[in-house]
Parts: sequence; C-alpha cells; structure tokens
Amino acid sequence: MISHSIFNDVLGPVMAGPSSSHSAGCARIGKMTRGLWGREIKKAVVVYDSQGSYPSTCVGQGSNFGFTGGLLGFPNDEPRMKDSIRIAKEMGVEISFAEEKLSARHPNEARIDVYGESGEVELSVLTLSVGGGMFQIVEMDGFPVYMDGSREQLYVCGDAEYAEAIEKKLKEAANCVTRMERDEAADGSILFCADEFFGRDVAETAKELVIMPGVRYVRKAEVVLPIEMKKENQAVFSTAAKALEYAKECGSSMWELAIDYECSIGKASREEVWAQAEHTLDVMKRAATPPDPETTERFGFLPYQCTNMTEQKKTVKTVNTGYLDKAMFYAVAVMENSCAHNIVTASPTAGSSGVVPAAVLAVGEEMGCTREEIVKGLLAAGLAGAFIANQATFGAEVAGCQAENGAASAMAAAGVVELLGGTADQGMKAASLALQNMLGLVCDPVGGLTEIPCISRNVAAMSNAVMSANMVMLGFDPVIPYDETILCMYEVGKMLPSELRCTCEGGLCATKTGTCIASKLR
Repeated sequence: MISHSIFNDVLGPVMAGPSSSHSAGCARIGKMTRGLWGREIKKAVVVYDSQGSYPSTCVGQGSNFGFTGGLLGFPNDEPRMKDSIRIAKEMGVEISFAEEKLSARHPNEARIDVYGESGEVELSVLTLSVGGGMFQIVEMDGFPVYMDGSREQLYVCGDAEYAEAIEKKLKEAANCVTRMERDEAADGSILFCADEFFGRDVAETAKELVIMPGVRYVRKAEVVLPIEMKKENQAVFSTAAKALEYAKECGSSMWELAIDYECSIGKASREEVWAQAEHTLDVMKRAATPPDPETTERFGFLPYQCTNMTEQKKTVKTVNTGYLDKAMFYAVAVMENSCAHNIVTASPTAGSSGVVPAAVLAVGEEMGCTREEIVKGLLAAGLAGAFIANQATFGAEVAGCQAENGAASAMAAAGVVELLGGTADQGMKAASLALQNMLGLVCDPVGGLTEIPCISRNVAAMSNAVMSANMVMLGFDPVIPYDETILCMYEVGKMLPSELRCTCEGGLCATKTGTCIASKLR
C-alpha cells in the first residue's frame, strides 16, 4: 500500500480554485511536463480523453487554465494562474485543446504533445489527475513510466546497441536504475529511469549522459510537491487500525501520530512538518475573508453572497447555532474564493475546501483555542484524510461527492475531536461517523462549476463533522471502524453510475433549471 503525504495529498495543494482535480492537478501535470521538456514551451496540444470528465468540465473547473499555467511554469499558488490563458497568448505561446479517444484508464486522462522547432511532436506524455491535486504520468513517448512529482528522477533514452554503456553510467550515479521498453520498439530505443542518486549533482550527470554515443535525450523529472518523498515508502502505519495500535504503544495523540506518519514517508523533519501545518493554517485564514462582490471577477453564474449574508445576520432572525454561525460564514467564504479562482487550500479538494477551515479554524477560534491547538487540530484532520487517500480516493470522478465533502467531513470531525482534547480512538470514531453520514453523496456540479450545490454542501459537511465529534465525545459508538467505512465509501462510489460522478449528466445538472444554466454558460 502506498502511503500518501498529508501535505502533498490531503491538506493541499495550496492552489488557485476552483478544482483540485481539474485545475491544481492539471497545473502540476503541466509544470512536470515543462520540467521534462527542460526549456520554454512554444507550442503544445492538450488532448482530453473524449470518454472522460474533462470535456464537460474543463472550462468550468479550470482545466484549461491549469494545464496552461503549469506549461508556463506557474506553481499552484501563483495568483496569476487564473489568467494563464491570456498570459500565454501575450507571450506568443500556443496552447490548444482537443478531444480524442484515449485508454480510459481514469476519468481525468489527457495526453500532452509538445512540439519542437521542427514542427513535430518531440515529447508526448499520457497523464492522469487522480484526485485532490495528485497526478501520475504513466507514459512518455510510448514508454510506460511512473512520475507523480514526489521525487527526482532522470530519464535517458538511447539506442539499444548502446544500452549497456548507458546503464553502466547511470549505475555509477544512482542506486536505482530501471530499464523500460515499449511494446513495439521498432525504432530500437530503450528508456532508462534513475533515482536515488549517490549525492551527485543530477544536472552534472545529465550533462555527461547527453554527450554519450547513442543517447537520444535526457530528461529530468522534478519534485513539484511540497514534501519530497522517500524512495522506500514505508510508513509507521498506513491505516487507522494500525495507527491506533501505534498510539496505544506510544501513548500518542492524533496530532502526534500525524507528525510521526509524515516524517516516516517524507524527507521532512518534525519542525518542517509543523511549519508546513502553520503555513496551511495561514492560507486557510486568508481564504476565510470573503471576496468583495463589487470588485471580484465572476467566473460562474452565482453572485458572491457571503458578505451580504454576514450583514443580514445582524438584522434577520435565524436559529441560534452558536459556534456554527461563524463556521458557516467561513465555509461559504472559502468556497467563494475558490470559485473566484483565488488561492485556497484544497483540504482534501477545492470543491470541499471550506469544510476543514470552517470546522477546525472557525470553531477553534470560537472555543478560544490557541494557534498551537488549532495547528494540532489541522494535523489530526490531515491524518484522518491520509487514511482515505491510502485506501480509497478523493476523486469525485471516481466515487462521487462522498469522496470530497464526505472525506472533508471525516477529516474535520477528527480535527474537532483534537480541539476538544479527545483521544486518537475518539478521533477515528468521529471520522467514521461523519463519513457514514455522507455515504452515497453524488457529484452534480450545475454547469460544471463548483457553486451549486458545492457551496452549501460544504456547510452541511462542516455541520455534520461538528455534530459527529460531539456525539462521539458524548459516548456514541459508530460501530463500523474507520477503515471499513473508508473501504465501504470506495465501493459505494464505484457503484454510482457515471452520470452521478462529476460528468454533469445527472442529479441537479439534469434538472430543467440546471440544464438551462449549463446551456447559457456554453
């Protein structure tokens, strides 16, 4: 089982909204592709799988500007990301989009063809955006590869007759060298992948390889994720059950488990993990200030309403929900910033980015928690999400909104338990209960935008998280262990028809009003 990083996969990426899968994941793919190309890209074509989710959501959820910004070299937290298409045109960079039947390995599948000065395709990569901003490059120039932006790799393509010399040179520089061949290598070429370098400068190794006889090209896969991962992915635990065993032995709280877990799989110290959590908190806090409805550009059909709601609260009679009032405004504000393509933290996705800040940050502030206590709540939430990433998915295209807002609600519930001083066992139980309550939730973004019903679902998921935490703290037993609930969610998601998994073909999208909105947007 691959163990996923809390900050690469769960409390992140820090990104321009509106979608972690469709904008942030695409931006990371574009940036990785640019790194492989190794210089300025002048022309590229992004080919969407015609059978997948990109064709119906690529504009509304930002795949077009995500891919473009990444190919320009923008990081995910670059404020200009949302303007990348205009910027590319001004720079004379030609990025275009097309549709073609690809392999259908994943709903978010695309091929990127990069053109050289000869006018021919000189780099072609097959890519998957697998949810929560994570991605994979699974083919390069027809060779099977695996890149996910979590570690540095060097790829060397050479003529078969020189393969032995190339491999020998690579083994002098790296501990791990993998040889790959295409199904039909009619041109007689072989591709090598090297990582785990012996303290050598990788750039120097690349320069030496480029001038060797028989070498066709050398490409470097860069680290584009916040935490560089260890080659040997051996976590101290990867599931909730194993984490609870570890906690029993060590007497650890859930936030301490989170740090131990992250340090076991990533090349980050305990201090660096804590600093990353503090950075995440700061981004969430900034995103909790709603966009100005008078000056903020609208990318969808819904006006920004959080500021007006806050004013209405002063005079309009509503049910007193205590701490949840502020949490509601935080959830709406963060989601409106995401819809405005402003910077938010996908936690675990952009479509659910308001849940954890609302439940952990807003509720923590209302409870009078210190900054340190709120950071601990975020770490606990991140660990709860890591177990979902390890065993299931955050992709609504794969498992519906239960994998996004359901996952976020589970994370938030664990975070609230940490704020309340609960144990790791109680945190896992609260996460299980919150996820149980959202099983079967479909993904039906009207018009392909993360506005209706996404914004209100963030509020519902936040409320569910807080109530689940309270119930568990008061002794309620959810019965089904967290790991089993995660696996159940994944199975339920696979049973959902494709129309209810972010394709805009079912649910609210298929209503008379939803259809009308989509038509107007087109």
